[in-house]
Amino acid sequence: MHARLTRLGRVARRALATAAATGAAGLLGGCDAFFGTDVTNPNAVVEDQLANPAAATALTNGAGASLTRAFTALYGPYGTVSDELSWIGSREFWSALDGGDIADPLNEYTDAAYPLMSEARFVADYAATQLEKLDQASTLRNRADLARAYLYAGTAYATIGHMYDDFVLGTDRLSETAPVGENNMSRMFDLAIERFDKGLAVARAINNAELQQQLLGMRAKARYQKALWAKLKPARTRPGQPLIDDAGAVADARAALAAMPSDYRWRLTPIANNNAALNLGFEMNQRLEIRAGNEYIVPETPANTRPRAGLAGIRLTDPITGQPDPVLARAIDECCRQAAGELIAYTVVSAREMHLILAEAALAAGNTAEFVSRINTVRSLSGLPAYNGTSPTPEAMLIHTRRVNLFLQGHRLHDMYRFGLRADNWIPTSTAARRICFFPIANIERQANRSAPQPPQARPAYCT
Repeated sequence: MHARLTRLGRVARRALATAAATGAAGLLGGCDAFFGTDVTNPNAVVEDQLANPAAATALTNGAGASLTRAFTALYGPYGTVSDELSWIGSREFWSALDGGDIADPLNEYTDAAYPLMSEARFVADYAATQLEKLDQASTLRNRADLARAYLYAGTAYATIGHMYDDFVLGTDRLSETAPVGENNMSRMFDLAIERFDKGLAVARAINNAELQQQLLGMRAKARYQKALWAKLKPARTRPGQPLIDDAGAVADARAALAAMPSDYRWRLTPIANNNAALNLGFEMNQRLEIRAGNEYIVPETPANTRPRAGLAGIRLTDPITGQPDPVLARAIDECCRQAAGELIAYTVVSAREMHLILAEAALAAGNTAEFVSRINTVRSLSGLPAYNGTSPTPEAMLIHTRRVNLFLQGHRLHDMYRFGLRADNWIPTSTAARRICFFPIANIERQANRSAPQPPQARPAYCT
């Protein structure tokens, strides 16, 4: 199931701003600047109309579209701070991210991504609330829409908890709201899980197999991410034991795999480039500001921009065969070549990720046999020879298998922090090189919200 940037989705999303816009329009009541322009806007929708059962699918599509757009803006900065992407262009804020400067609220790319992630969370929660009311009144025409709304809302919360050090969760569009607080951000995963629980109840009631796969996978992921959050924060130093073994994540990963096809992926795919300067595909494959990282690909010469054609463009090798890694090669073909275009898809959760959650838990518990079996199941999906469990070491094998199978999916920076790895372009004095930090509340929120950190340009104290 792909979130689509449909016209109906955009209309539903724009309608959420109507209440605030009405207040501004009221200021023009005594003005005749528009005298004589009696024009009817067929796209005008007031918020009350979103309570109509006919709007439910459009409202849910709008939530999915908002989430997709947020991913197109957020995964570029995340990948660039890690070693997955490298800066090659002219924009200084891509350079700053590449050097490890992750905590600057003035960075134009994280600043621009913040309101999109905030919108995605708000719109998905709004859609879920509206559809809940329709469902309770027995007027909801398709209960799958309600399950999807819960899925999108939960995914938004989990992404915020995973990628941000602090965030503002406004309950309306008119009041200032205080941030959640850095030590309270693990609550984001609880809120995500609550929504996945509700979505699963609906998906099971209507016997929707695909939604069950997505919701189970995302709940496993959220539980894993919550355990990972506790490893990295609030200490913000490398944990002595970096491996995750969470019983809830393990149970959900097993259940998800029982429901998923063998190589299942849930992906969000934009179908319109409506925020070109923020879109990772545009920045990488069209504008050439960033490209896949130096440790992953062999770039064209002398331009040093895109990867060389075919396997000649893959530098990272498989630790068993010693050949260019075919898993990475597939990922690079899908995301990071000119032929991939500007509208690249984002894998949100997959069967491979579920196997890797289980492999890591087994390794943490000392169950080498299951660890090797899970790793080899993942390798078999790409036709790779089996791993013998000893060479390379199990931890090194886990790191590599995650690196290539979860490429550009929002995992690598966390793995680098917890396993003590450094990106090739990090400046030694940069935030990422010294502390475990993620994205801050951005300048745009700080300027609009006096309850957010002040002054707007100040870096968080815990990341200085």
